Amino acid sequence: MDKYTKYSVCIIILFSIIVLSLASVYRVSGDGCWHIPAGKFIADEKRFPLFEPLGRDEPFWSPPMYHIIIATAYFIFGNISHAGANLAAKLVSPAFGILAIVFSFLTVKNLYNSKIAFYSTVFLAFIPIFIDYSVLSYAESTLMFFAVLSVYFLARGNVLLSGAAAGLAILAKYNGILIIPVLLFILCKKHEKKFLRNAAILVIVPLLVASPWLIRNWALLGNPVWPFLNFLFKGYEAKSYSAFDYGRLTSPYLFISTYLGFFGVPDGNYTLVSGLGGYIKTLFPIWILGTFIFIIPLLAGLFVKKTGKKDILFVWLACFFALFLVYVANVGILVSRIILPGLIPLAVFWAFGLERLLLNEKLRKAIPFLISLAIIGLVFALFAKFYTAAGYWAVYKPDFEWARENTPVDSVFIASGQCVPYNIERASLYATGENIKKADYIWVNQNFWLDRISIYDESTLKEVQALNYPKAYENKRTSTIIYKAKK
Repeated sequence: MDKYTKYSVCIIILFSIIVLSLASVYRVSGDGCWHIPAGKFIADEKRFPLFEPLGRDEPFWSPPMYHIIIATAYFIFGNISHAGANLAAKLVSPAFGILAIVFSFLTVKNLYNSKIAFYSTVFLAFIPIFIDYSVLSYAESTLMFFAVLSVYFLARGNVLLSGAAAGLAILAKYNGILIIPVLLFILCKKHEKKFLRNAAILVIVPLLVASPWLIRNWALLGNPVWPFLNFLFKGYEAKSYSAFDYGRLTSPYLFISTYLGFFGVPDGNYTLVSGLGGYIKTLFPIWILGTFIFIIPLLAGLFVKKTGKKDILFVWLACFFALFLVYVANVGILVSRIILPGLIPLAVFWAFGLERLLLNEKLRKAIPFLISLAIIGLVFALFAKFYTAAGYWAVYKPDFEWARENTPVDSVFIASGQCVPYNIERASLYATGENIKKADYIWVNQNFWLDRISIYDESTLKEVQALNYPKAYENKRTSTIIYKAKK
């Protein structure tokens, strides 16, 4: 084992410690409050959900690879310990994040050399967006693992396994389909005699692997990639993305939100930054400076004149950047995570730039020192973010516990949003006139900013209050009220 491989092992171990430490304090939130209940549903019911109330007022459409793995965790650990099963489900993303960085190193080492692989591993291990999605209960780390695994198998000459891994990437997220053009380009560069045969394998096998889910969505929802690009397929309309706004592509906030997202601001939501106060607002300029220092090698690497396989990196990056632009136009600008599989070519460019900068006698000592300082600052900021978020959720722990411990397991709540249903572990419906009649309990908290969808509009709140249901629970500290329906 050469020294750069040994260094890489140390970085991967450090990365593993970081993501597992963050996972230990992470409170499931955002889309994770939809993904994990879907996996638990699959484990309990031995089938995929469709219109069951799992925290969203929409059908279950997501490619199910991540949810199947979550279901497996619940199936194995559910009979042993409820808390253990929840912990196992939370550890799925860290496990795939660690596997993704391992196979990224192996792939880059195969395509280039161990030094470039080491430098690229440093980039991946400490870029905040990759750490984030190796902790959050989202499908991104699963997608990234299978995407890089497909490139690894192709680099090793195994076309069939490469195609199968690409298919699993699509079953993790629709985005995985963009790894196929990357694989075809790599295959073309290899100048193989059986190019047409192998190219057919790289197209047909992934689509065969993913086809059961794409056909299911087309049959049930009228769109194989529902809810996206629904303006093309005219599928089921509820909560789908049926518009295509080119104006978003020229929004000045697009660059800002993407940059912030890469460095750990949730979804690149710049409004969160504008709300900073106290000492955090004072430290924000220092944090920005740290991000600038961290990307210096990337800017240098993009202009390094390298022969050989640099064109592979451009194609890989271009595929996922194009997908990112489609998402921006179809969904919105807060979608920085969409380009996540493109981090690997960015990591290699960063490695090229670092190698170039270290050749300069004047920069040889300064650059490692400055980058190390930036990394320490970025990781510290991530720990501060996760611990702060966990503290916010802890405030509502008594409310969630009361609902779990004092209401029947089969009771139905009115609780809009994803995260209240996840935390109370009860079937929950959105607040509509018809649904309110079906409910046993109604959750009301007009200050629950952690999941703003759960806050009712004025007319809905008045409708709930007009029912004159008795209060089963009230917490004046959190402003949570749970009404019990009269039946």
